[in-house]
Amino acid sequence: MDNNQLSQTGLIFKLERDVAKFLIDKLEHYNLSLEKASLIAKFILSHLPENLTDEQIIQILPTLDDSFVELAGVVHKYISEFEKIHKHEISLKIEDLIKHNHFDEANRLAEEYFQKKLTI
Repeated sequence: MDNNQLSQTGLIFKLERDVAKFLIDKLEHYNLSLEKASLIAKFILSHLPENLTDEQIIQILPTLDDSFVELAGVVHKYISEFEKIHKHEISLKIEDLIKHNHFDEANRLAEEYFQKKLTI
């Protein structure tokens, strides 16, 4: 799945759906109180307004489990998915730059990728 596919399927919709499924599952198995589930749902809705771009969501995503550690699994799933997609795209760009002898640009792009990866 590439970034265009993520956009077409609505990353924010998928994320909210997965959080809702997570909350329902936890509630059904009595692993989470109704009050805590309500707080998490309100938190997600307030931090992920519908007009966010996928890139903005990716920037916000690592902070979602700072307030509610229960969200760590969902957050990790999306960060891993994004990193996998982004790694493939960057690899293709770097490969193309090297084929065309644009070594400085390839090096810069690789450095940017690793710096960004460290911040996620």
